[in-house]
Amino acid sequence: MNSLADTPVTITLLFANVAISLWAMYGNPVYMYKLSEWPYQIVHENKYYQIVTSAFLHANFMHLFFNMFALYTFGAFLEYFFIQNLGVIGGSLYFFLIYFISLIFGSVLTVVFHFNDPKYVAVGASGAVSGIVFSYIIFFPQSMLYVFFIPMPAYIFAFLWLAFSVYGMKKKLGNIGHEAHLGGALGGVISTLILIDGSFKILLSHFKFLNF
Repeated sequence: MNSLADTPVTITLLFANVAISLWAMYGNPVYMYKLSEWPYQIVHENKYYQIVTSAFLHANFMHLFFNMFALYTFGAFLEYFFIQNLGVIGGSLYFFLIYFISLIFGSVLTVVFHFNDPKYVAVGASGAVSGIVFSYIIFFPQSMLYVFFIPMPAYIFAFLWLAFSVYGMKKKLGNIGHEAHLGGALGGVISTLILIDGSFKILLSHFKFLNF
């Protein structure tokens, strides 16, 4: 990959997230309320658009930065990988579909767990980004990731991420959208295995020692 111009969907999503988040945070804060994900409003007031709009808003600059850093780090690499193997149109299209499906999974799982809580609100691209990260892990499960400066294979990170998300949901740990993280990860895995032909075989090929 020579530049972000080689990954048009990633750069478009980065721009959209940054532009919309900053626009709402600093210029039109009323839309932070209107376009955020309020599970109670989605179910009881039919504000279904919040499922999508909330994923382009962020609570603060650091929240935006970390999500966009993860999107750039994994998204640009994954989209370019798809383009190299599926062509420019096919690669970018499948990348976008995985991102969007992961977004929907993350938002819907949040609704499922919080639709009776009128005070619960969520924003952020975490669900969609989580899906992209897990899609990346399907193709590169043994690549090394650094979590708080601790190196670990990507597949170990995946298990820890899922376990932490489930634990966080049960314990209502911190001001974190664990449901979005878990739903997005599941969406990323499911959509990748369905959309990308041979992806499951590629995943298994990295673990030949298991004699599959």
